[in-house]
Amino acid sequence: MGVKGKIDKLLRWGKIWLAQFATVKMSNARCKAGTGKVLVIKSDAIGDFLIWLDSAKELRELYKDKRIVLICSSPCVDIAESTGYFDEIQTLNIRKFEGDAAYRREILRQFGNLSFDVLIQTAFSRTVHMDMLAAAIPAAQKIALVSDESRTNLSRYIVTKSNKKKLDSIYDKLIPATDGWLMEVKRNGELIRGLGKSDFQSGMPVLKPYDAADGIIPKGDYFVIFPGASTPKKMWAIHNFAQIADYVCEKTGWRAYACGSREEQVLYERLNRPQIVDYFGKTTLMELAEVIRHAKLVISNDTSGIHFAAAVNTPSVCILGEYNYGRFLPYDYDREYGSELKPMIVCHAGMDCKRCAAGKMTSECNACMASTGRYLCVDKVTVSQVKEAVDRIINTYEV
Repeated sequence: MGVKGKIDKLLRWGKIWLAQFATVKMSNARCKAGTGKVLVIKSDAIGDFLIWLDSAKELRELYKDKRIVLICSSPCVDIAESTGYFDEIQTLNIRKFEGDAAYRREILRQFGNLSFDVLIQTAFSRTVHMDMLAAAIPAAQKIALVSDESRTNLSRYIVTKSNKKKLDSIYDKLIPATDGWLMEVKRNGELIRGLGKSDFQSGMPVLKPYDAADGIIPKGDYFVIFPGASTPKKMWAIHNFAQIADYVCEKTGWRAYACGSREEQVLYERLNRPQIVDYFGKTTLMELAEVIRHAKLVISNDTSGIHFAAAVNTPSVCILGEYNYGRFLPYDYDREYGSELKPMIVCHAGMDCKRCAAGKMTSECNACMASTGRYLCVDKVTVSQVKEAVDRIINTYEV
């Protein structure tokens, strides 16, 4: 990260720290019950949204006589619409809400004109700005999970003790959350049980089939690689992905498709493999889901691609850094499936310093970051590990 990046990061966290004082001074907007509407706030990124789908479907059963309104980030709108779980969808750019005062004022004005019987804040790592939004929206009852207080949720971690209590007082009900590490699928299940469905057992997300445009889904047998991620820290070396693509192509004869956002297209040039098809930014999110659904195999960093693979039940291999091991990956859930779920194999380094997201990085990891830009636990995953995982899926599960 350059000097400008470091300054921008400090400014962002400075704004987040100051936001706590503005939020606790806000009046907690209320209205009388009887609107017939429930508001669900899910402002997370794509991967988190996909993980949440199994719990999201229960909201329709819990509030079957209500109109359910969802606030989500704009990239997740198509996914939300495809589920049929929501009657209305409003969009929010949470990063812009944090950093752009004019945008924040407009959002608070816009959403402050709405009213609901129930407001549900879904996030475990609830941020100060999520609380600000909840305070501004009139509702007869406001519900949230007890918030994550660890360094993993730095927004909450840096809030003063007295202000934490004031932020919590925005909500009429705080649903207890298990201490320590819990996979997010199970965490979402805690919210659903706290809302009243006490027998709910969490399970894998499911994304319904989508009618992709002609020519989007490749013909013949193919596999998909996702060499990008939300941050370079989580990206396995690109030459490793190239070696794995070579290995799978030679072993199976399948064609390779490299997928990701349009901004990640530069990675295709770095792969430097003419046998790999460039699919960066060539699909919508829902079309991408269908490309993954029809693939024989997905090989991915810890990014939305691996969660799409889970949601469409495609065999997958994930190269996982252990900074927050057990929270978003590997998948863990309450329901029993037997053999109906296709395998997801997580390749990780097995380091003693795992879960450093809640603590401090080691000096060795800092040195690796300085030289490679990657977490040490990502860098230490070997090509042979991933080849073995690919072999297990191809040979054992007869893909």
